[in-house]
Amino acid sequence: MFECAVHSIEVFKAQTLRAFERFPLDETEHIRGLFWGTVIGSWLLTFVKQNGQRNYGIVDRLWPVFPAGLVVQWTYDSWRQTGDILENGQAMAAVSLVVVWAIRLCYNAARRGDYAVGAEDYRWPVVRQNIKQCRFIPRILQGFVLELFNAVFIAWFQLSLLYYLAVPVRQLLRAPPGEWSIGTALLALLMAALLVGEAVADQQQFNFQQLKNQKREEEHNGDVAAGFVTTGLWRFSRHPNVFCEQAFWVTLAVFCRYAMGAEEECCQLFIGSFVLVALMWASVSLTESISSKKYPLYQAYQLRTSRLIPCVPLTNAQVVSRAHKHRPRN
Repeated sequence: MFECAVHSIEVFKAQTLRAFERFPLDETEHIRGLFWGTVIGSWLLTFVKQNGQRNYGIVDRLWPVFPAGLVVQWTYDSWRQTGDILENGQAMAAVSLVVVWAIRLCYNAARRGDYAVGAEDYRWPVVRQNIKQCRFIPRILQGFVLELFNAVFIAWFQLSLLYYLAVPVRQLLRAPPGEWSIGTALLALLMAALLVGEAVADQQQFNFQQLKNQKREEEHNGDVAAGFVTTGLWRFSRHPNVFCEQAFWVTLAVFCRYAMGAEEECCQLFIGSFVLVALMWASVSLTESISSKKYPLYQAYQLRTSRLIPCVPLTNAQVVSRAHKHRPRN
């Protein structure tokens, strides 16, 4: 029986390794090498101390770069095979929009200092602290669980998500060139509008943070006194940049689906965007829990303003009514 158990473990180990070797599926060897090299490299870099401590935000710095790099590589591969990729105008539109998304996101991250040595998203320390304080994890296993979380979620899962966000463009590049329709043209315009919306929201947030950091007493009123921005697009949504980001990738998948035709398989086109929506919902929940503890007026902002989808803010009477419905009952 012992030998049977050992054999079963060996078989499971071999099948698991073989499955990882074939991941991502339906992909070339050099793309697989790029993917796994990035996963392993980003994980190993978390062990390199920056400013005296480990940094778990390596993948955050790759967030705008990785999908665009894949798209450019797939475009180059398509050009080598066909010799003329400009014939596929819809695919080139998708490629261009992803590259513009990446450049803008890189610029926004760079000006915020996200690429500085030691820079790390403020939520990662909270996540690590929550793991350490979880009563269901024995103290002796906390270090192991944290490293498992680092390798599986931060490195492999997030980079897999970024890969699948770009997969619709890969499929469109491989498909025969199609003609533009009113529907695909409108979807392309919608994606461009969402990029503009995300840029405007990020700019408004950046302007607010710059004003907040000036710390001049005459400006400590309104939003600055509250500690968070509530004007511009932020008046209609508590996270307008997140909404535009999610909607951009969902729209990209829909665009590629219709550009390829109804006969194409569509399930894998939406894996990335749907997982992104779920992940960002959890990320926004964590962000809001931190903001609620940090800023006393944030709960009032939550009652008045939509979480993600832009909507007209509630009136004072509607806020009072909502607060009354959600008050704790004895």
